[in-house]
Amino acid sequence: MSATGYRPDIDCLRGFAVISVIAFHYDISPFRSGYVGVDIFFVISGFLITRIIHAEVQTGTFSFAAFYRRRARRILPAALAMLCVTLLAASVILLPGDAVSVAQQALAVLVFCSNILLWSQQGYFDAAAITKPLLHTWSLGVEEQYYLLFPMLALAAFALRRPLMLASFAGLCATSFLLCLIQTRLQPAAAFFLLPARVWELALGALLAMEAPPAPHSQWLRITVAALGWIALGAAVNLFSPHTPYPGTAALLPCLGAAAVIWANPSPSKAVLTAVKPMIAVGLWSYSLYLWHWPVVSLATAVWGPPSSIQHKLALLGACTAMALTSFYLIEQPARQAQSPVTVRALVASASVVLLASLAIIGLAGFPARFSPQERTLAEFISYDHQSAYESGTCFLDPGQTFEALQPSCLAKGPRPRILVWGDSHAAHLIPGLKRALPQASLLRASLAQCVPHAEAGQSAACADFNRRLPLLVRELTPDIVVLSGNWTRTAMTPAAQASLLATIKAITDIGSKVVVVGPSPQFDRPLPHLLIAAKRFGVSTDGHMLDGLGEVDGFMRVLLKDSARTDYVSLLALLCPAGDCALQTPDGAPLAWDGGHLTAQGSELAGPRIVAASPALAAAASAPQLTANSAN
Repeated sequence: MSATGYRPDIDCLRGFAVISVIAFHYDISPFRSGYVGVDIFFVISGFLITRIIHAEVQTGTFSFAAFYRRRARRILPAALAMLCVTLLAASVILLPGDAVSVAQQALAVLVFCSNILLWSQQGYFDAAAITKPLLHTWSLGVEEQYYLLFPMLALAAFALRRPLMLASFAGLCATSFLLCLIQTRLQPAAAFFLLPARVWELALGALLAMEAPPAPHSQWLRITVAALGWIALGAAVNLFSPHTPYPGTAALLPCLGAAAVIWANPSPSKAVLTAVKPMIAVGLWSYSLYLWHWPVVSLATAVWGPPSSIQHKLALLGACTAMALTSFYLIEQPARQAQSPVTVRALVASASVVLLASLAIIGLAGFPARFSPQERTLAEFISYDHQSAYESGTCFLDPGQTFEALQPSCLAKGPRPRILVWGDSHAAHLIPGLKRALPQASLLRASLAQCVPHAEAGQSAACADFNRRLPLLVRELTPDIVVLSGNWTRTAMTPAAQASLLATIKAITDIGSKVVVVGPSPQFDRPLPHLLIAAKRFGVSTDGHMLDGLGEVDGFMRVLLKDSARTDYVSLLALLCPAGDCALQTPDGAPLAWDGGHLTAQGSELAGPRIVAASPALAAAASAPQLTANSAN
């Protein structure tokens, strides 16, 4: 492979990668796992950086100063411009807390550790990805950290004999891949965001740059390998689902596909080059496209909600392309060609603007005076403390906890009527309302995050064990009623889920308890406080923002359970959204939910009495006299 020759196939790879990422983030078919485009970028970067460093070492022209100067001119000008515009837009559009979060992320970008910050913020109830306009900079953090460390390691490796040099790169790749497999299983957020579990992708590109294995000599073999690589890439952007553990072994497909295309390096004909010219152009623009695509859709969503129609998606795509081309031709390209002193001064000035703007937004708490008192009250629910209301960590367990972590007080037998509430976070958020509606009942609570009360693909071992314990627990506690609630989705309509749910209900009723299944909660396309404030500030309609498919699931479950003995089905959608008109706020003005679908305590207290009234079993329990502790058994 030439050390310096232009590779149009690599620009095609870049174009494919950025199209995949943008299509995935803009929900444009058929790229349902288009996020793998980032892995393609990592392999490309590892190849190009190693090729450049090795060529300069061989000619004796390598210097750390020149290397980092080139990296700065390549990465920073467009990135700093994007940060400036995003900070300005955030200070106008976003809520105070969200604006502060963006400023913190901008500071992390300045010191090349945005991936570390974003990893530290991961959690079950973390803010949705779409509310973070700088979320995409995590991949820049990974690459920048690699650029800081790799040249020193590469120089040490290049000083070795070729077999030892290749072995050192292969060892680095293998060690990182092994860590990736382990972390994907045990610490998925760390595997996704942090450098150690991603090094193998860049090291794979480095091995290609060192011609291990040697480049194929036959043009027929080159074409065949390249074709297989593109087939693998086409499969990778469509094959994986949200339940696929990632990166893990799944990342092999896009990485090996990209590696095959790079390794093959076929000599394209003029006709082929002409045919792929648009893809090459997208590849040349790929960095600017990647920088701008996410802030555009994130900030637009903060005003109008996620793009739903093809017209909205095309409009956002047009805005993203316009910003990217402006960035490419007016910032990215001139920065590469400008005299070094000019570039340095411009970079220092731009970084200073980002630094001062970020500190101002943080220091002034996101400029809350922009909002009316009512809007500020609603905004406080964005950082709503659900822990006390949901009894987090004690009766409502985090994904990393197991059944044994349930506190004895959650399952303590009390006077009858005795009611057990079981499920995931959508069971936990009913507790404040059921406590209010059933003050005389003994309310037992057991819920686990991300654990709907039926079997489904991708369910954790802790969840499977949690659900297996339910019949045994019912036999031990002998509740009068078991309330099952969960984040019911179309998965509940699969034959396996139906059979699992019906078997669970039968096991409970055979023991002698009645069952109340509470259907899907109203869920919205963004945090409800965001929607309510956008309606006040920007005149956005609150209609049409409920997630698709909830009504279908609700109707399906109603039919599925109508003939189940000793079982009531309660449609929460019918109670809170009659005729599709949802009660978005409680009588005291609190939002029904504090995020996209988890009820506030006030929302739960609005729903609780309605649930009880809609279930004959619960209504009877509400009017039944309380038995003494001696007769509770």
